[in-house]
Amino acid sequence: MKNSIFVIASGIILALVLASCSEGDSMTAPMQAENQTDGASLSLSKVNRGMIWADGILFGTVGTPSSFKPTSGPFDQLYTGPGFLDGVGAISESKPGDQDFNGGRWHVNALKEGVDPGKYAGASSVEELDLSDFMPTDTYFECPLLPRKH
Repeated sequence: MKNSIFVIASGIILALVLASCSEGDSMTAPMQAENQTDGASLSLSKVNRGMIWADGILFGTVGTPSSFKPTSGPFDQLYTGPGFLDGVGAISESKPGDQDFNGGRWHVNALKEGVDPGKYAGASSVEELDLSDFMPTDTYFECPLLPRKH
C-alpha cells in the first residue's frame, strides 16, 4: 500500500507541475487533490500552480503543447515535490539569463519514496536540495519561465 500511495503522490505532483505549465499565470490559486486507494486518502493542499522557483526567484509559467524524447536535449533539470517554499511544486536548476538555460525545456525529477517532504518546505533553489533524494522520470516537456509582475 505504501508503494501505491507513493506512485499516486508522484503522479499528482507531476500532474500539478505539468498543469501549471498549461494553465498560464494562475500563480496564487490554491489546489486540493485527493485520491482514494485501499481506503487511504492523499491530500495535497495549497499547492501554487503556475510557478517555479529558480535560484530563489519565483517565475510564472505559460503552457506549450509539447513533449520531447530524451535524445532531443539539452534539457534543464526540474525537481518536483509536494511543496517547496510557499507551496510551489517545482524548482529549476537554471533560469532565464543563466548561460546554461535551455529556454524552458525540462527533464522532471521526482522526490523519492521515503524522503520526508517537510525537509524541503522552505527550499527555493536547487542548492538547497539533496539531489540524491530525487529520482529521474521519463517526462520531458517545454514550459518557459516568465518573470512575475509585482
